[in-house]
Amino acid sequence: MAPRARGAGNLPAELTSFVGRRGELAEVRRLLAGSRLVTLTGVGGVGKTRLALRAAAGLRRAFRDGVWLVQLDQLREEALVAQAVAGALGLQDRAGYAPAAALAEYLAGRQLLLVLDNCEHLVDATAKLADWTRPRASARITSWPPNRYWTCWPRWPASRS
Repeated sequence: MAPRARGAGNLPAELTSFVGRRGELAEVRRLLAGSRLVTLTGVGGVGKTRLALRAAAGLRRAFRDGVWLVQLDQLREEALVAQAVAGALGLQDRAGYAPAAALAEYLAGRQLLLVLDNCEHLVDATAKLADWTRPRASARITSWPPNRYWTCWPRWPASRS
């Protein structure tokens, strides 16, 4: 597959204005510049996805092969995570190739940002994905139980909306 043009990706268009949160946005960008993986944690509805998408949109030009959103909220089988990522990237199924192998081959030498959204129920599979894509891709994950291996920011209080 040929490299995509700078700024490629599948981020949705912003339909509403992004008000406030300038400091949080700057902090997410700063963290991503220094970490391969950044996790946004917080209670449902606090705005993790919106913040991640806004930060990712602002970084499009920094990633030659695009910024890609992978929605994992409907996925129930951990074995299908690589296939979901490949699908978001527009990769076609290849006979005789495991999705993880095809994805690893595609990512080799590419510079892209993956935004993995709603993956808290697929912890093991997304951890494996993050591990074997290193150093091929950067990832921003918007739902993940905090742990000691990844940069998690922020730990929003439950009362924030």
